[in-house]
Amino acid sequence: MTRLRNALEGLAAEAPLVSLADAAIEGHRRRRRATLMLGTVATVVALVVVTTAGAVIAWPRTDQTAAQKRTDTVPDLPAGKVGPISHAFRTPCEIDEASRTADCSAVEWRVVTRSGKTYRVPDALVATRTDQQAPLAISRDGRMLAYYDRRAQTFVVHKLESGNRTVSPVAVKEGRIGVGAMLAVSDDGRYVAFDPREGSKEPGLLIDVANTAVSIPGKYEVISIKNGLVELVRYVKTDLWLMPVKGGGKPVRFDGVFIHFSELSPDGRTVAAVEFSDANKQGFGRLTLLDAKTGRTLRKVTVRGLPKKGSVDGTSLWPSRSEVLVTVNDKGHMYSYAVDVTTGRAKRWADYSEVHRAALVLPGVS
Repeated sequence: MTRLRNALEGLAAEAPLVSLADAAIEGHRRRRRATLMLGTVATVVALVVVTTAGAVIAWPRTDQTAAQKRTDTVPDLPAGKVGPISHAFRTPCEIDEASRTADCSAVEWRVVTRSGKTYRVPDALVATRTDQQAPLAISRDGRMLAYYDRRAQTFVVHKLESGNRTVSPVAVKEGRIGVGAMLAVSDDGRYVAFDPREGSKEPGLLIDVANTAVSIPGKYEVISIKNGLVELVRYVKTDLWLMPVKGGGKPVRFDGVFIHFSELSPDGRTVAAVEFSDANKQGFGRLTLLDAKTGRTLRKVTVRGLPKKGSVDGTSLWPSRSEVLVTVNDKGHMYSYAVDVTTGRAKRWADYSEVHRAALVLPGVS
């Protein structure tokens, strides 16, 4: 039973609202899980369905030794200074049209710097032995990279300015990585937040890579780590907990049901989210600004300038006090737009159109 369904217990008196919330949030999670379960083969499946009906998919080998069979010349992430990361992605599967098969054994993580350089990350686990997709995280400023290292049996933080790798002192069994596992890393690289399975009751971990770890209640999902605060969300009711990395704090409850939470804005109290009633609409028209201190709804922002048939896959960073980034899926192509929350005007921020939505990781949010 998922967290969502556990949360619905005891709310029978609110059946009409709960029914709508269940449909919206569970639908959101089903779509996300379906994307994650397809994982590294998502791009190739779509292509094979179009070009070669009846194609067979060869699922990824999980020893990751097959990655060396690639013939391209993309270098490994060096043990020296590297510029900030723009985004990361999983490579697609290889298609054999003659045999109508897709070989995913060489799928790997790669990162792209803001200057446009691409590097392989061979130490970063792509999939577990049970074919669950392993998470990877980039800090808000793009200078820290966190991932699971099978040899270390835990998470590693790679500091891009120095090339130093810090191995977490807390062992994490590979088997804890489940469907929809999420990861976030702080800007200084000291803290890593791990949610092992989306929608489950299994507790997460906030790992201090210089020390130890504390448990995160399983009913919360990790959004980001910023300015010493871990942003956690419990859906349906909906609660937001800005938990200090040293522990403490308490959740606030919003009047409504929301998904697609952004990080905390520069004002230290505002988050952007999507109200569940807006979430499943084709195209996208509105953000809701919420007060993370009191739970009040501050205002609704009608967004103008996004692709007419595009859909928002999430909100993320605040590049300024008045702008929040949204990730847009437009006919399978991914982009970021900066939305001015005072006017609603959106402008193109970044283009990730060559990366399939299932494979894309952006800085700052899980």
